[in-house]
Amino acid sequence: MSAQTLLVPVVFPDPSVYPLDDGNIVGLSGFDVVLFGYWELPEGVSPETARAAHETDAQAVLYEMAAQFSRGGASTSVQLHFGRPGAEAAALQDRIAESTDADAVLVGGHVTMWANVLVPLRDARRRDEVVTFLSGLDVDSLFTLELFHAASDRGEIDAATETLASVKAALVEQGFAADAVDVTVEVHDDAGRAIAERAQRHNLVVMGETEELPDDAKFLGPVSQAVLDRTDTPVVVLRE
Repeated sequence: MSAQTLLVPVVFPDPSVYPLDDGNIVGLSGFDVVLFGYWELPEGVSPETARAAHETDAQAVLYEMAAQFSRGGASTSVQLHFGRPGAEAAALQDRIAESTDADAVLVGGHVTMWANVLVPLRDARRRDEVVTFLSGLDVDSLFTLELFHAASDRGEIDAATETLASVKAALVEQGFAADAVDVTVEVHDDAGRAIAERAQRHNLVVMGETEELPDDAKFLGPVSQAVLDRTDTPVVVLRE
C-alpha cells in the first residue's frame, strides 16, 4: 500500500501546531507529511517585507517540526508562503492540497501520539477512504480506535450500528485487533457537539468531510469546523 499524504497547515505568526515530543512519535512510516507554512499578512505589510523579516525564523520552526515527524518514520517536505488570511489563504491551501495529492489535512490542537483515535462517521459514503487512511497507522502502537455515530433519533441506531460494524470488519481484515476497535452510536441533536465531547477522550480525530464549504474563505466544512471550535484534540479531515 502506498503511503498516505498528510497536509499539515502551520499558520504564522502564531503557529497553532507545535513540534511533537520525541517520546510521542511512533509508527508514522505510513505517511508522507507536507508541512504547509502560511504567514498571514496584516494590512499594509507586503509579502516581500514579511519574508525579509520573518522567513528565517519561520523556516526554523517548520524544519524542526519536519525533523520530529521524520523521527517518527514519515517522509517530510516543507513549504512556506506569505499572504492574506481568509479566501486567499484557503485558495492557496486548496491548491497545495491538490498539487501534493493530499489524502488528508491535519488541523487544530497539539499533536501527540496517535494511539487513541476517534473516527466519527455520518454514513457509509467515506467508508473506503477511512479504512485506507487508518490502515496507515501503526497497528502495534494503537490501543483504542472508536468508530462513532451521532444519531438524530433512535430510529437511526440499527442502521448506524450496522454501518460501523462493516467498517470495523474491514479494519480487522487490515490487521487491526478486533478488541481494539469499538463501535458507539449515541443519540444527539447536534453532531458537531457530540463529536467534540467524545473527542475529549481521544488524542486524534479522523473524519471525512461530507458537506459543501460554506464560502470561499473556508478550507474545512461546517462539521469539521464545529469540532475544531469545541475541542483541543487535533483533527484529520479526509479529502474528497
